Amino acid sequence: MTKIVPALLVKTVEEYSRTLRKARQLTNRFHIDIIDGDFVDNKTIMPRDIQKQVDNKMDMHLMVSDPLWYARECISLNPHIVIVQYESDGDVVAALELISKNGFRAGLSINPATSVESIKKLLPIVSYVQIMGYSAGFAGSKFERSVLEKPAQVRAIVPGMEIGIDGGVNDKTIAAIAKANFDVINVNSFLFDNPEMDSLSAYSALMEKSL
Repeated sequence: MTKIVPALLVKTVEEYSRTLRKARQLTNRFHIDIIDGDFVDNKTIMPRDIQKQVDNKMDMHLMVSDPLWYARECISLNPHIVIVQYESDGDVVAALELISKNGFRAGLSINPATSVESIKKLLPIVSYVQIMGYSAGFAGSKFERSVLEKPAQVRAIVPGMEIGIDGGVNDKTIAAIAKANFDVINVNSFLFDNPEMDSLSAYSALMEKSL
C-alpha cells in the first residue's frame, strides 16, 4: 500500500519543531532533508538539531558533500532509513555500508538526470531507492514526469525494492505518481506551504487522489 509521508525541509530549530508537530498529526512516519550548503546552494538544520526518535519512523535524506560524516551523525538518532544522494562527490558507498553495518536501513536517492542503470551495482547494498521529482536541494521546483518510468526500471533489477519519490508532489501530480507504483510518496510544499488549505486537508486530498 502506498504511504504518503510528510517531508520536512527546514532551516531553524523552531521551524523544525513547528513542522514536526504538524507532521505527527498526519502519520507516524516523516522524512527530513539534511542539506549542508555545499552540495547545493541551500542549507537546512543539522543532525545535532534533530531529536532522537522513539515512536516515529524518521527517514533522513542526506544532500551533502560528505555523506560518510553525516551518516555517522544520523545513526545516533535511531532513524528508520538514512538516504544518501547518489550525486554527492563524497564516499557514497562507504556511507551506505556504515549505515547498514550499524543495523539501519540504507537508502539511495537519484536526481531525474541519473539513470537507474548507473546505480545498478549499488542496489544490493540498499533496501530503499528514492527517485527525485526534480533535482535535489530545493522545495517547490517543477516536477519532471520522466521519473515516472523509474520504479519499473528499478523493480526489473530488484523486484522487492521499496521505492519512494521526493519532490513535486501535489494534487495535480499525485494520481500519475500513484499509478507509477511508488511505495512512498514524500510531500513538502503541498502540505506545509499551501495557501489554500491546512496540512490535514492537504494530506486528505492527496490520500483521496492517490487511491
